[in-house]
Amino acid sequence: MDYKGKKIIVLGAGTSGVGAARVLARLGAETVLADRNEAAVSDAERDELTGLGVTVITGRQDESMLAGVDRVIVSPGIPLTVPFLEAACEKGIEVVGEVELAYEVCKAPVLAVTGTNGKTTVTTLLAKVMALMGKQISVGGNIGDSLSEQALAAPADGIVVAEVSSYQLESVKTFRPIGAIVLNVTPDHLQRHKTMEAYAAAKANIFRCQEAGDFTVLNVDDPIVKAMAPKVHAKILCISQQGTVTDGAYFSDGICYAAKDGKAVPVVKAADLLIPGQHNIENVLAVIALAYALGVDPVAMGEAIRHFGGVEHRIEKTAVIDGVTYYNDSKATNTDSAIKALEAFTAPIVLLAGGHDKMTPLADFMAEVKKTVKDLVLMGEAADRFEAAARDAGITAIHRANSMEEAVRMGQQLAKPGDIVLLSPACSSFDWYSCFEERGDDFKAKVRKLMK
Repeated sequence: MDYKGKKIIVLGAGTSGVGAARVLARLGAETVLADRNEAAVSDAERDELTGLGVTVITGRQDESMLAGVDRVIVSPGIPLTVPFLEAACEKGIEVVGEVELAYEVCKAPVLAVTGTNGKTTVTTLLAKVMALMGKQISVGGNIGDSLSEQALAAPADGIVVAEVSSYQLESVKTFRPIGAIVLNVTPDHLQRHKTMEAYAAAKANIFRCQEAGDFTVLNVDDPIVKAMAPKVHAKILCISQQGTVTDGAYFSDGICYAAKDGKAVPVVKAADLLIPGQHNIENVLAVIALAYALGVDPVAMGEAIRHFGGVEHRIEKTAVIDGVTYYNDSKATNTDSAIKALEAFTAPIVLLAGGHDKMTPLADFMAEVKKTVKDLVLMGEAADRFEAAARDAGITAIHRANSMEEAVRMGQQLAKPGDIVLLSPACSSFDWYSCFEERGDDFKAKVRKLMK
């Protein structure tokens, strides 16, 4: 789309929305950034955007704003069912997400990663591995900077690596990454998508526009992901920890292998990885599969993977105090992610959990808690429901905390040398914090306070 002179509304003033507004202003569009929250835009941001020619409207969201509008670009946190967007559609105004804008302005090839869990780890590691090809790598989307800004700045001979959520994929129209990864699909975001079928369909949009010369990595150990195969138009690369594959990557006898046309080459030993847990084997396999298909040398790839220490807020080792190791896993915003964290350890665990409740089923999570956790410390809005589910599962060592500081101190009191205190909330952070990063930073600050 040629944006010059077009009137575009960007709905939502988060990182994606502000980034999209900046991009559109640079492209010569008549840009309006709108958010119903009066305090959504800081004074500094408002001054900057106004200086670029962006009209900033906060505190309201009425249909009169749609007069003369050519397109609405919606931020991922806003459901497509809000009345303003439904009114836009009724008026024949196209509604797309920021990912679509990013793809339209991007001159470089795009690699995209989605899945319920593991997206950030895979995106970060994939960027490091693809950098071995000597190209400029830009990273954005559901991680770090807005994808549209990264895409606009990326040179044609570079590579854009995008982490994309179901929210971002819901509204894509022409988005076509040359390489797409679908890691897993487990219950999450059901308040938004309502059903697992709708959630999986949003994830599948990552490869909807791909063509025969592109690549799609599917985790065939996940039944929902495996069932997507008939809808894929690109070359399918399979990953598995349960068996060998012809094209893709697999795990056998402690080694991650890359495979092409039935021939396998070893890349890295699990024992050499700095990131713990079987779920990280899955993450590494996904990177190996796509990078190998795109021509990255397997020896150099293995070296890069061996030196990868993970991402912040995902099973992040924070401190060792009096023989007790503290881990920040604030990024575990759903039960499946928290289960994977618990499975990563063999030492006794004091688990700090709870937050804003997504109302997902808790039976499997509590079964794992009963098996691996010596003491469960609950906090936040979800504490009552989590405690009831824990007691139903036969868990008795349950404690309640009214703040992160209290939870961390309680963990210190309950843990013995050799134990682990793990923040893995299995919930989003929006009861006490603005994001999981803020929650993780608070946990780390409180742990550092213990050291003093």
